[in-house]
Amino acid sequence: MLSITSEDKENQLKSYCQHWLSLLATNQFEDAEKLIDINNNYGVVWAESELKDAVHDYFGSDAPVSFQNENIANCYPEFLETDSGSLIFGFYLPANGEITDNDVHVL
Repeated sequence: MLSITSEDKENQLKSYCQHWLSLLATNQFEDAEKLIDINNNYGVVWAESELKDAVHDYFGSDAPVSFQNENIANCYPEFLETDSGSLIFGFYLPANGEITDNDVHVL
């Protein structure tokens, strides 16, 4: 579970998601699921099956899926803090050797 402790919310979110990507890249899905354990603003919890389904849909096949620990800065991260104080953070998912345009919103 994410807990924002600094004033630099965007950088803290980038760091958190970079760690999440590193877990995906090493197939540590259970540990990754512990980091993002609530629905995002679209109602999705990014568990292993949801991630792999999204990649299969993107590539149009059932080929094996791999994730890369790409620098989050290369994944077109987007950060927004709403008037209510809610945070929205999304980025493109690096999978199967490319940065897909599958937008992963984690909050």
